[in-house]
Amino acid sequence: MIFVKWFPDDILNGCSLLTWQSELVYYRLINYIYTSDNNLFDDDTTWQVLTSKFNGNYAPIKDELIKKKKIYIQDGKIKNKGCDKWLLEAKTNFEINSERGKKGADARWNKKNASSNAQAIASINHKPLTINYKKKDIYSPNFNKFWDAIVNKLSKGDGAKHFSRLDEEWQNQPDKLAQLYNNYYNSVEDKTYAKQPAYWISARKYEDQKYEPKVLTREDEIKSKAQMFIDAIQQKKITKFTKVWAKKNKGDVDNALQYGFIKQEEYNLLMHD
Repeated sequence: MIFVKWFPDDILNGCSLLTWQSELVYYRLINYIYTSDNNLFDDDTTWQVLTSKFNGNYAPIKDELIKKKKIYIQDGKIKNKGCDKWLLEAKTNFEINSERGKKGADARWNKKNASSNAQAIASINHKPLTINYKKKDIYSPNFNKFWDAIVNKLSKGDGAKHFSRLDEEWQNQPDKLAQLYNNYYNSVEDKTYAKQPAYWISARKYEDQKYEPKVLTREDEIKSKAQMFIDAIQQKKITKFTKVWAKKNKGDVDNALQYGFIKQEEYNLLMHD
């Protein structure tokens, strides 16, 4: 984890002339730039995520942020000069400290002519074994079941946060909750206005949906998991984000190709830059 500097007073003063919509988006945008390691793509999906709190038209917001020099676009990515500076400084400090730590460790382990009065516990003449710990899953098993089953996988961290706030009754029914979300998402004609899972949960929209238990066939399951990509192809809205997500979920895209839900040329378009 790399820590960056954050100046609340500067941010508040610098946003005083922004509209409230642009100010909200600007705060979120900076955080996404940091968490994406300065690789926030300038595409429809990114801006829809940034404006999801109020489902606004992002075009005037983007225009305002550029005109007021809050952001700039470079190589298809959204940039901020302050973020550029502090990320570079943070990475440089991290590399310097890592190198110092490495040299210090080497010096300690390779030190010659150690004192004969050294404590026994310090007289071990070999380096400690490296222990590889398995990375801990930060998401609960029930949330993982919910996330694996939904078709619109956006903002997983926010989704997990709101899922954890659900009543225990709902947390223990991830399959049911996922089916209700998929029913909602599939019912929205223009997917641009479909709520992401996090905000659908937060707004308790699952209480508005009628639950009709059904047994999914293997074909239904594959189509459901690939629905996001099928929609993007049909609507001719294959963005950089869509391609990145397709590569992360290659198994689902492969299955969709095998079952004929997408064509070979569409598969190639999704999987290649």
